[in-house]
Amino acid sequence: MVELLDAAEIQRRISAKSQGEAVEPRTYQYVKPFAKSYEGIIESLASSDHRFSLGIAPIDTLTRGFGPKELVFITGFAHSGKTQLVNTAILNNLNKRVLFFSMDDPAEMILLKLTCMYADVPADELERLIHEGDPAAKATLKRAATEIFKNLVVVDDSLGMEAMDKAIEEATDLWGAPPELVVIDYLELMQGNAVSDDANANVKKKSQALKKWVKSKDWPTIVLHQGTRSGSEPGKPISMTSMAYGGEQEATIVIGVRRKKDDRDADMWARQANQSTVTLHVVKNKRPPAKVTKPDGVDLYMSPKTGVIRTQRPGESAGPNTTVVREDKPTTSIAELERAVELAERKVADASGE
Repeated sequence: MVELLDAAEIQRRISAKSQGEAVEPRTYQYVKPFAKSYEGIIESLASSDHRFSLGIAPIDTLTRGFGPKELVFITGFAHSGKTQLVNTAILNNLNKRVLFFSMDDPAEMILLKLTCMYADVPADELERLIHEGDPAAKATLKRAATEIFKNLVVVDDSLGMEAMDKAIEEATDLWGAPPELVVIDYLELMQGNAVSDDANANVKKKSQALKKWVKSKDWPTIVLHQGTRSGSEPGKPISMTSMAYGGEQEATIVIGVRRKKDDRDADMWARQANQSTVTLHVVKNKRPPAKVTKPDGVDLYMSPKTGVIRTQRPGESAGPNTTVVREDKPTTSIAELERAVELAERKVADASGE
């Protein structure tokens, strides 16, 4: 509440000012002069430490990362790659403290997915090895849980915002510092709308409540949001009207995800050629100069083995919207390289035996 001064206090301050004494500045509840805001802007722009990037160059170039108080929606049809995009971002930011509210997948599944991404091993293969008691597989999973992803905390309960605030306090206590990113997977499964814990509160109210909640946080918040059946059909380009029941007005940035292989109107050749691609669309970006992707989006590579998303390399289904990065490092994994060496040695041995 704004402080009201009586006549005596007003006279005291006038006298103090006339005699050169320092007068304590007034404090306000809502009014915030620009003189108090510009330092935060300078700090934010001078360093990228307070911004969270996906680690995917074509998108990061447009958004310049996500900053404090920003609400980022990732939207798309079911099974289009939304969670894989978030997991890839976590993999690309192992030094960042991330609090992941997973209201969809259990924490154990997220750990398994991330371990497979990090080790470049298919999930069914890792599960089989652990089931068979393979010590190397067990050690890999343990190292992922205790070392590689030590800055990640996953809460797999369906919570409302009041409970999420409590979880943030607990994570901050665990780390000794606040999170640098909060992820909510996904909006439709959130409890309540910040007014009550009514699970049936509609998405629009949840989005509005989230916007208010996020503006009080010193980190960005990524929220996964299902697309509509009409506005985000499988494989079709993503637009501002693709999110189910709204949310686009509240978002700072909206990123759409789709798989061209799922487009039932595309011919068989195109669907086959895009088996390992995922297409991202930046359809809203409030950061000046508000750059977005072209209507058809940006094609990227998604590993069929693990779901890791990255820019495409030469020879990987390069179409007109594909971002190709030419790299000096080999594109073959260590495991594939070892198998190739083993086969070569066998051929040499067989030739010598003849």
